[in-house]
Amino acid sequence: MTEELVEAPRGDLALPLDLPPLVIEITHMWLETRRSPNTRDAYRRAIRPWFTYCQRTGLDPLEMSVRHAELYARWMVETAVEAGGDPPSQKTIAQRMSAVSAWYKYLIKNDAAKFNPFAEADRPNIPRRHSETTALTEDEAHALVEAADKDHGRERLRTAALIRMLVQLGVRITEAVGADIEDLGFSRGYRTLRLTLKGGKPHYRKLPVETAYALDQYLAERARRAKVELRDLRGPLFATGSGRPMKREKAWELVARIAGQAGIESKVTPHTLRHTWASIAEARGAKPREIQEALGHESFETTLIYLHSRDQLEKDPSQLVASAVE
Repeated sequence: MTEELVEAPRGDLALPLDLPPLVIEITHMWLETRRSPNTRDAYRRAIRPWFTYCQRTGLDPLEMSVRHAELYARWMVETAVEAGGDPPSQKTIAQRMSAVSAWYKYLIKNDAAKFNPFAEADRPNIPRRHSETTALTEDEAHALVEAADKDHGRERLRTAALIRMLVQLGVRITEAVGADIEDLGFSRGYRTLRLTLKGGKPHYRKLPVETAYALDQYLAERARRAKVELRDLRGPLFATGSGRPMKREKAWELVARIAGQAGIESKVTPHTLRHTWASIAEARGAKPREIQEALGHESFETTLIYLHSRDQLEKDPSQLVASAVE
């Protein structure tokens, strides 16, 4: 297999030059079957290392065996370590192998391949309710919101509003930056926000008073800058200075920056704040089914992944047993 890679005509997926044109075309078709752009991007990122592995080893992806699929898992770890970085987690390895397996299944279904080497390959065993995302404590969440409120610069009101929405509603970052001003509304006396869930399903959330106030402050400032009445303001709920929707990547950077200003040492992402919302809601008495409905989860099993107990060591009953049988 040649050392050179060619950029795919759609997206940023690098494919080996000597792949049959039919395989390349079907690969793009496979990606297009994912309705959400974020899902397509996730699959692109997940299968790209596989093509890199094939290119560097000189192996034809259509001639791989189960042994090659299992060696790929080890290669991902060794390559990261040799580059001086952290090895991918077991969950990431499992997700990447699952994505490549889905790619092979689609090729086979379209008569572009005869064998899926990942179908029988050993993969990391990830517990169903496993999550590597750790929720913040209430004190840390409060410190994060306080740091956002005290932020500086031209977009400080946007920062405060976004952080409050992520912490106090637990929405996905794609839902937050994908919302429009027109998605704000009222229902039965409550301020509401219409979100678009995965698959395009609409979902309505009640805005806490504190979140609504932060949004009002931010939007009023935007209207003042645009020299329009607040009622005439249009566009994305969270916008750049040019009026375009705020990018997800910028939101991730913003969350990490505010977490640093809040003195939080652990890694904090928008998804951390979603887990944090669920954990605090449960600790404050919300029922798991209520949390499921608010988060927009189809499966209750997914919700259970989010319900962290930060004080599980303190609550560990082992000392009770030891005291009884000392």
